[in-house]
Amino acid sequence: MNGETGSTSAFRRGLAWVLIAASCCQIGVIAWAEGQPARFDYPDSHRYLRVARNIAAGNGPIESAEVRAGTDPVYPYLLSIPIRFGFKSDLAIYRFARGVQAVLGVAIVALTAAVARRWVSDRAALGAAALLATHPILLFFHGLVLTEIVYIAFLMAAWFLLARLRDRDTLPDAFASAGAIGTLLGLATLTRSTSLLLPLLMLPLLWHFSPGPGRDKGRIVIAAALVYVAVLAPNALRNERLFGRLIPARIGGGASLLEAFGPWADGSPGMDRIVYPPVDEDADEAERDAVYRSAAIDWARSHPRETLSLAWAKLRRTWSITLNAPGYESALFTAVGWLTVAPIFVLALAGIWRLRRDGWTLLFFLAPAIYFSAIHMIFVGSVRYRLPAIPLLMILAVIGAGARLRLDRPRSNV
Repeated sequence: MNGETGSTSAFRRGLAWVLIAASCCQIGVIAWAEGQPARFDYPDSHRYLRVARNIAAGNGPIESAEVRAGTDPVYPYLLSIPIRFGFKSDLAIYRFARGVQAVLGVAIVALTAAVARRWVSDRAALGAAALLATHPILLFFHGLVLTEIVYIAFLMAAWFLLARLRDRDTLPDAFASAGAIGTLLGLATLTRSTSLLLPLLMLPLLWHFSPGPGRDKGRIVIAAALVYVAVLAPNALRNERLFGRLIPARIGGGASLLEAFGPWADGSPGMDRIVYPPVDEDADEAERDAVYRSAAIDWARSHPRETLSLAWAKLRRTWSITLNAPGYESALFTAVGWLTVAPIFVLALAGIWRLRRDGWTLLFFLAPAIYFSAIHMIFVGSVRYRLPAIPLLMILAVIGAGARLRLDRPRSNV
């Protein structure tokens, strides 16, 4: 007992140092964003601001009178907080967002260490956390006023609770964890609606890790699914009231598909390249989006070879070692990619090989990577879309580096 207590204390001390390092890195990113605001200025950030201002004004999560459900609501609600307190300038809202993201970034590092400790040694868990805390691409996104960091925080919190189910012995604890997981996944979907179907991969894991016989496992899974639906329900009911149809998240999937399929598509983001099909002048945004979706699907069906080629191009962009975005193709950024991203990918592949006989553990670590790879073989690809998978890939990387495994000895103390 004393040995285990001492091990836990040493782990916590080591984690404290990693979190201090993570905080310093966050401060550095914020300083960079303050010094070079143009580099951190993205069009989506302005859209989130417009929606946040409407929320603060009491108009709900709308971008304009014509676009009433085109943005996932959680992030704009977060941005509306400083507006409600009188901080209305873009700069003040950006600073608030970056401050929140810095805190969440440190929390993500802590969650990664806690998840890792249930499968690998304490030293390896701290190594995975340190790799994540200093990962340059993920750090860069902490300075952007985008949804990535908030989304990853929800996702890693859900995965942490899923990992804890390995050492939960009582049904009340398991049901509480299932409810929390459903809530976190629902909030994640309302932050980034592309994760709408992620529970299809999560629920089998929930079944496997839940305690008790099959009947109890089924009840736990159903509880998590019901909570997930309940979290999405208010937004779905709002959309049904506005447009008379069931839309669980945001509207805009049709335009995103049209961005991904068409003679203008090359696998990269490019809404400005789209030639939109004609729509009725009195069509609402849901009807317009349905026309766009049909046009994209029709093009994909009539161009199977190009569709397959685009899927490969999108996958390559999502998992590119170097950055693809204009302005990030210099020798410096290329070197950063090869020195920091390539080794992680190689070690993660080695970790997958080490776990090849343990399918459930592999699914636990790879579910986000599998899901977002599949989604972004349909929609456009970008390095940003792999970021939700990175914390778990860091754990696979330390496993690939030879970390001692604890597949059958979960740790409950963090």
